[in-house]
Amino acid sequence: MKIQIYVITILVSLLGSVAPIVGQPKLSVDIGLGFYEPTLTGFDENDIIQFPTKSIINRNLLLNWGIYYEFFHNARIGYNSFTSYEIGKNILLVNSEAAIRRSLKYRMFPIETFFRWRPRIELNFTLTPIWGRGRIEIDTTPGEKVEDWNYFLSSFGGSPDQVSDMGATDVMINDWIGYSSMLGFRYYFNTRMAIDIKGGFLNNSYKDDGWRVQRQKVSGPKMKIDDLPIFSIKFVYGIR
Repeated sequence: MKIQIYVITILVSLLGSVAPIVGQPKLSVDIGLGFYEPTLTGFDENDIIQFPTKSIINRNLLLNWGIYYEFFHNARIGYNSFTSYEIGKNILLVNSEAAIRRSLKYRMFPIETFFRWRPRIELNFTLTPIWGRGRIEIDTTPGEKVEDWNYFLSSFGGSPDQVSDMGATDVMINDWIGYSSMLGFRYYFNTRMAIDIKGGFLNNSYKDDGWRVQRQKVSGPKMKIDDLPIFSIKFVYGIR
């Protein structure tokens, strides 16, 4: 009888430790930060235009958010985004002292497998394609946009007359594809909240001649954003 009671006690304890796992919400959102070290030669070694001084904030930090759905007992799919931002003022052009806003966005569509090493500890592996987008916006003087934009674009080493017509927008965009793989560690505080730490690599097929301004193909800044180590830390919250 004592042995049976002892066995039942052990089973209850085990079920109690597994309960947080069984009750883990399948849909979750997360928010956090990433860290990487790209080489943005077109901005940092530009002899014509003085761009904002590089720093950890505008070069190395990435804002990160995502949403995931657990479709199998050890696998998730979702959407994840890492974005680098830079904002500067008084970029001297031909007719303007323009403000500049630059973003590099790495949009991911991950498949993630995971292993419950302990009731509160998870090890995971992520593989994801990347849809990357670079965006540069400058505030130029109305009526003098073409001259300012050609001067701006020529600072990256391209032709001095790449655009012939500008509308109301002051934006240049570049899209590319890539992929990433990451290994992660997750610690669950309870059934809904966890902290997740990941490390891996980003591989992007960025080309500096793939930019466009109002459907006009132009050359942009030289950047090395392939084969980059990346690290992230994020807070995870289970919705349901």
